[in-house]
Amino acid sequence: MRDEQPRAGRRTSRPRPRPVRPPVVEPGPLGELKALLYELYARAGAPATDDIAYLIAQDDDLPDAPSGDTVRRILSESTLPRQVEAAVAVATVLARLAGREEAAVAEQVGELWARALTQETGPAATPLPCAGQGPSTGGSRRFFQHLLDHHTEKFAGRDREVGAIREHIAGHDRGYVFVDGLSGYGKTSLLAVLVRQQPGYLYHFISQRYKTAGGAFDPTRLDDLLANLCEQLDPHRAAPVGGRALAARFLEVVGTDRNDPTVLVLDAIDEVDRHPSFLYGLLPRRLPKNLFVLLSARSQGERSYLSEVGLTPDDIGLRVTLGGLATQAVRELLLNHAGPAGAALGHRAGFVDALHEVSEGDPFYLRFLVEDVEHGRLTPETVRRTPNGLYPYLDEQFDQLHRSVDTDLHDQVLGRILAAYAPLHRDDLLRIPGLTGGTLERVLRDLQRFLLRTGEHRQSYTFCHNRFREYFLEKH
Repeated sequence: MRDEQPRAGRRTSRPRPRPVRPPVVEPGPLGELKALLYELYARAGAPATDDIAYLIAQDDDLPDAPSGDTVRRILSESTLPRQVEAAVAVATVLARLAGREEAAVAEQVGELWARALTQETGPAATPLPCAGQGPSTGGSRRFFQHLLDHHTEKFAGRDREVGAIREHIAGHDRGYVFVDGLSGYGKTSLLAVLVRQQPGYLYHFISQRYKTAGGAFDPTRLDDLLANLCEQLDPHRAAPVGGRALAARFLEVVGTDRNDPTVLVLDAIDEVDRHPSFLYGLLPRRLPKNLFVLLSARSQGERSYLSEVGLTPDDIGLRVTLGGLATQAVRELLLNHAGPAGAALGHRAGFVDALHEVSEGDPFYLRFLVEDVEHGRLTPETVRRTPNGLYPYLDEQFDQLHRSVDTDLHDQVLGRILAAYAPLHRDDLLRIPGLTGGTLERVLRDLQRFLLRTGEHRQSYTFCHNRFREYFLEKH
């Protein structure tokens, strides 16, 4: 059973929210999907969206664990849910409450979602065939499901870059694509969206935020990385268990011509926390026929991180540098990812321009501003008082937190997470003097915007992005 979410303990003490209203959607697959979901919701007795999220979180067999706000958007907004897994999870719980056949409902929701996506975006480009595509979809790749969900939840404004990468691959027979940009500018999100759009892509995300001390799989560890990639590139042979044999197998499979186009995504090569990078010498400067490798790393001024992995700019077939988001992307975020308030404000040019100005087009900062719009904390009356830039905004957020009776506990929890090598389990946090289970849930609820829940039963905590770690390090 998944861990109980912080809000669960106090669900009965809050006034019952008003029932969700049915969305107005034009006829078609999306309309059928929304009508089905709302029918299930009504037959289930119109439960509170937080209660639906709570029931989902208790069932480990469901494919996703959306928040109460996400459940509300799935039921009430006229847009297609970004993740089919979230829609299936909501439908399954509602079918259970309504006495309907869960498996049949889940299958119907999945089919309608796929048809609606095709109608919305046009027929998807045929996924590039990958050697052993079937077997490679299991195993270690499943570890990254939470990461993919998190990084594709609020995404807009990168259609040009996505198109450029796909066009480059379609027009060549091999080569490297290098995506770079400032921290928080959406490199991982861009690659996560590509992976979702192209199920045939192979991938590994080198994420410090998802590593675990002593865990069975650590995406930042060389043996785990090589084993995962060998499993996908050569799925019909068991990979050697670590050491030179595993490195030799990787060099073999990454240097062999392939019969069909194969795309390998290797995100955040700059998060290898060793110098020299353990990837140095493992990536051939000229890739074999039909192999494409998509790399990403943070921009480092005039210096390129490529030299850390033994490559040069001349080895790269396409370089995509991510800048700030344009005004149109801000509008799309409001219209599609900020609830009814955002949908209304997205049509007000003055508000969109003001939000773009205070965010400076910073995608990471915009994610939080869009949440503020969705929850009514940011309005046309307050947008001009919103700080320009992320750090002043965070200063303001923590000034508000420091007015709480839990100020000292906030600082201690953040300090423990900051000092931890890996995501910190809640049991470790409970060793802080003065923290009981209920108090910890209250503190974590206050800090939830800045934290990522991960690990088994999602009971471990780390910062949701390196920029928070950098901010808190500076403050400490």
